[in-house]
Amino acid sequence: MASNGFTNTRNSDYINKSLGIIAEDLHDENVLNNNGVLFFIDTVFFLTPDF
Repeated sequence: MASNGFTNTRNSDYINKSLGIIAEDLHDENVLNNNGVLFFIDTVFFLTPDF
């Protein structure tokens, strides 16, 4: 996630302030990796209030 501009805010939650996206519930059972492509399962996405 860091290589995509996201910062860990707590446990399994991340934010990308420049895109205005919050992604929650990204623990190891909810994100799959196939040849460098991330697949998100049961993840919750929000837009920050600034966007």
